[in-house]
Amino acid sequence: MSLPLSFLLGLLTLFASVELDRPIPGSGSLDQVIVFAPILLLPTVLVMLAQRSAMARLVQGRRGRVPPRLWLRASLISVPLGMWLLLGPGGHADLADRVAAGSETVRLALLLLPLAIMEVPRIAAATVAGQWCEIDDELAGRSLVSMGMLPSLRDSWPLVRLRLGWVLLLAMPCFLFGAALDLLSLDRTAQGLVLITGFGSTAAMLVFMAVAAVVLPPWFRIAFAARPLPEPLGQRLRTTAAALGFPSSRLFLLPTGQRSLNAMMVGPLPIGRSLGITDGLVHALGEDALAGVVAHEVGHAKREHPALLVSLAVLVPMLLLGPVQLLEMHELPVTIQALIGLVVLSIAWTVVRGLAHRFEHEADVVSVQAFGAAPCTQALRTVLAMALPHKHGFFGRISSMHPDELIRYEVMWRYERDPAFRTRFDAAGRRIRWAVAGLLLASLAAASVTWLREWPYERAFLAFHRGDLVATGAAIAEVGETVPSHWQEAWQYLSADFAAAAEFAPQARDWSSVAATVVPQTWDKGVEVLLREGPAAARPWFSIAVGVAEDPPLVRRAVLDYCEAAAATDTDRMERVKLVVRRLGAPVELQRVFSG
Repeated sequence: MSLPLSFLLGLLTLFASVELDRPIPGSGSLDQVIVFAPILLLPTVLVMLAQRSAMARLVQGRRGRVPPRLWLRASLISVPLGMWLLLGPGGHADLADRVAAGSETVRLALLLLPLAIMEVPRIAAATVAGQWCEIDDELAGRSLVSMGMLPSLRDSWPLVRLRLGWVLLLAMPCFLFGAALDLLSLDRTAQGLVLITGFGSTAAMLVFMAVAAVVLPPWFRIAFAARPLPEPLGQRLRTTAAALGFPSSRLFLLPTGQRSLNAMMVGPLPIGRSLGITDGLVHALGEDALAGVVAHEVGHAKREHPALLVSLAVLVPMLLLGPVQLLEMHELPVTIQALIGLVVLSIAWTVVRGLAHRFEHEADVVSVQAFGAAPCTQALRTVLAMALPHKHGFFGRISSMHPDELIRYEVMWRYERDPAFRTRFDAAGRRIRWAVAGLLLASLAAASVTWLREWPYERAFLAFHRGDLVATGAAIAEVGETVPSHWQEAWQYLSADFAAAAEFAPQARDWSSVAATVVPQTWDKGVEVLLREGPAAARPWFSIAVGVAEDPPLVRRAVLDYCEAAAATDTDRMERVKLVVRRLGAPVELQRVFSG
């Protein structure tokens, strides 16, 4: 059930390429994408080389210079490398922006398409090659096997399907995010509240997380092709779950080709939450042991462990982002920032790990309350022996989210037999929940103070986003000359853009009512300023001309990018944009700027 590392690296490369190095408008073309398209085949070709090397070892006894696992690692690395080449030099990111025609859902689908094309056949072939490598490791050259004895794609299909399920599962939040952005674009005010204000972005993220949490359980079952539990075992386990207060209809079997021994509670919220048991676990354990597994997993749901962990690991950091920003830590030396970040992360990990250990004990206690300690400890002993590695090293201990098995056995027996221990254990659980609630309230209070302090600045940006120049001017005047350091750069841009727009439409209340006159006037003024004072000075005028226009010409968007790069003193990007503008055909009035 491990996550597909290559797909995760591909996703990381995708978002880093698009967000950290925005594609230059007009930099991509269909011909350019076609030239780079063979890169899509590279991961699968490398896996085929791994299969060929493994087959030579197993069938013919020939040990090549490059071992098959090295080819597999090269295939894994080739996925993020291929994504970077396709999105940047290959021009796919810009082409996706233009084809999407403003739809974030379509844009994300187009951006994910090359990753899917690389990953789906690579995963299928790499799964087979990986099994051949396992056989080679076991035989260690001592004997040969016939080709017909090696696992084929058909033999490996359950495991392949399981790994492809992760691709489907990870794609869900991406498309959900795109759909959310498309919905926001229907209302400019709502879009501004979410994208500009701290309160709006936090509220929107909470709504997004809640929707994703509700969608996750049914989508998980689709992604991994879940099935009903076999009978009569299914009836026994459903009865166990129902007796503990968990909906009996939400138990399912997860097919893995007997390769995974695991059980999981899917869904952080009670709505739709499901309990999955892998076929490997069903095959390996008896009914009593499986009932103990179900009781343990239901214990996590009964004690709301997923919600508590999400509160601490997601909600609290989200609420504290704004307050931390007010500390002006970005002015500290980079080494000090890194040291502070390392200390905070270490403390956070220690707390989350400690809570995860505590929650395992609480889930065990729920099973003790249902069946007593004897059958549950036996079930846990069997499951741990078959499914989990024993990590006794230093790094194993600090990274494990499960407490030591012997400690778990001791806690269960003491909880059943020692009333005083039981009382202390339950009291500690109540204190933990009060502490989490208090931390959430404190974080919310700190975030609320931050939202109030930031609102005067956010209000100006929000009014300008709507095109209400009257309200923008009033908000800028109210703020005055004193602006916090974390706002200064953005505030300079806003002030310059407002001045450019107000010169031609000082009484505007929305962009649509003034677009017809403002766009041509600000473009002409931008050309004049660019020729006289340079691209950095012309940026505000082109920003209005391009930003207000409903569908600005591609070359105008590129000219704005050129001016923005000049304002940021990014000379390398300026040169790249120049080449794009020349290829697109520079506007006649700007020929002498982009001709040299």
